[in-house]
Amino acid sequence: MINVFFDMDGTLIDSANAIACAVNEIRADLNLDSLSKEKITSIINTPNIDWAKELYNIDNFHHSSFKDGFEKYFIKHYEQSVILFDGVIELLDFLKSKNCFLAIATNAPQSSLSSILKKHNIIPYFDKILGVSVGIEPKPNPQMLNLLIDEAPYPTSIFIGDSQKDKECAKNAKIPYYHAKWYQTDNLKENEFGNVQTLKKYLLKYL
Repeated sequence: MINVFFDMDGTLIDSANAIACAVNEIRADLNLDSLSKEKITSIINTPNIDWAKELYNIDNFHHSSFKDGFEKYFIKHYEQSVILFDGVIELLDFLKSKNCFLAIATNAPQSSLSSILKKHNIIPYFDKILGVSVGIEPKPNPQMLNLLIDEAPYPTSIFIGDSQKDKECAKNAKIPYYHAKWYQTDNLKENEFGNVQTLKKYLLKYL
């Protein structure tokens, strides 16, 4: 039995289009030109980028998440277009059948998580869901993972994500990491996966 921690956006749920639409609606309200989905994704997922300046042209933004203060935009677009990646329910069922401790560690605001996740009926699978809030630092700071490790019941913990921030967070927390590249089949590196079957093979090594 193991502890398995998941990122949310880009790992469990396919939210790239929703995020891009929300950011560009915010930008329109701020009289800024739209950005491509690829540009927005890169800004969000790359450590040490001033995403408030890049996404909203705001200096001295006092929130830890790019969604803070703009939740209504993201909830609207998440409800309209976000879907689970293929096989996610199968994977969660498999891990629960093995009595794994499951948790989410996301840079989304804690206050928004129920609204985002309830649509997909996956909240009951998770023993703990952590997002950014007062006193909880965003990834790649390892605080979220360290809190989960301290609370989880088993000695082995694994983190599954999709970004450089996730990779660095796992490294900072000193736990194994597996990287989602959903639906890709070519040029996958060690510890990368494009489908649930490959990820299950990685996890079976610990079960």
